[in-house]
Amino acid sequence: MLISKTSSLLRSSLARNAVFHTSGAYTASTLKLTPIAKANVQPIHTTPPPRPPQPSSTAHDLSNTSLRPTLVRSKPLPPAPNPLPLLATFILFALASWTAFTVYATNKEKLSSSIFKSVVSQVKNSPEIISLLSPPLPPSSSSSGGGASSTLSRSIVLKRETLLGGAAKINGSVNMMQGRVDLSFKIHLSGNEQDTATVYFTSIRAHKHADFEILRFVVVDDRSGESVSLLDRMGLRSIDVESGDLV
Repeated sequence: MLISKTSSLLRSSLARNAVFHTSGAYTASTLKLTPIAKANVQPIHTTPPPRPPQPSSTAHDLSNTSLRPTLVRSKPLPPAPNPLPLLATFILFALASWTAFTVYATNKEKLSSSIFKSVVSQVKNSPEIISLLSPPLPPSSSSSGGGASSTLSRSIVLKRETLLGGAAKINGSVNMMQGRVDLSFKIHLSGNEQDTATVYFTSIRAHKHADFEILRFVVVDDRSGESVSLLDRMGLRSIDVESGDLV
């Protein structure tokens, strides 16, 4: 009895060792065991490794900045500036600048014309014009004769305008091609800018081949209204087209 139990235990231990030392390719069904050994063999259960955790949708959404909930604060847009005042100011400034330039250039052209220089030369050399612009002398000075000499020593100058850069303002036009010269300008004695006179000169020609005819050459005192006609006193009748001199 004791011998049979010992032999059965020995057989079961041998069978168990044979199962554990066998490679994984063999299963319990392929082993040739005795019925007793089969009864004592315990099946081996292998647990598969855990799967890696799947990324949660919440973490993915937080990592993606485009899917994050953002707080949008809507601010009212500032009012668009009105460009009309600026545009109107620019247009007015451009027109004023162009007008000022045109007036200055036209006036400069008249000052440099030969006819204007001839007219000014005749006015400056006229003693009647100097007497017209001179203030009335007291009786004592006129009786002594000193006042007349001091009056003749003063020269006639053109009245200068500050807006024209210190140049004299010449009104009218000088158009030799159309046969018309019409000028007017201010003069005064040197040292006396208050008492001024206006010089008027007008000359026309009937057609292209005709001579210029002087119609008006008069100086009017702006203070008293007294006038002096140089057309009759100097015997001027026409304009030399080539030189611009009064003849």
